[in-house]
Amino acid sequence: MYDVLSLPAAQTQAMIERHLVHAHPHPRSYQRARLIALRRAQGVMNRLYRTERELVLRPNEPVAAQLARFSEAQQRRLCAYIEERRARFGFSESEEYKFYLLEVAYELRHQPRTVGTIRAHTYYQLDELLSGKALVLHATAKR
Repeated sequence: MYDVLSLPAAQTQAMIERHLVHAHPHPRSYQRARLIALRRAQGVMNRLYRTERELVLRPNEPVAAQLARFSEAQQRRLCAYIEERRARFGFSESEEYKFYLLEVAYELRHQPRTVGTIRAHTYYQLDELLSGKALVLHATAKR
């Protein structure tokens, strides 16, 4: 298990932060991680998130019945995210998406960023992201 899964989210960052929900086409072969970091443009990370809940949905179909087992607050967050994403970006890559209900675990006030451009997911050690360094090395780059 890795400490932190880091995902590119430049265009959707504000929407994710507003609703504390992230989604990607399902399935994807991410390794388990304790926390999630979302990367802005130039690989900047400003927060680490814990996953409150994970679920797989078909967002292009009516979702109310799919969300019945969640609290009202969670249903509101998911529905608002799905509505906004559908209007701005759509859900066209896959029939199923994996959704993460997030909660802020750490504020990264020093806003560390990646060394170079990383277009895909990557992994970090928690101590690397909390070290205060401006440039951080992902777990596979550390030697």
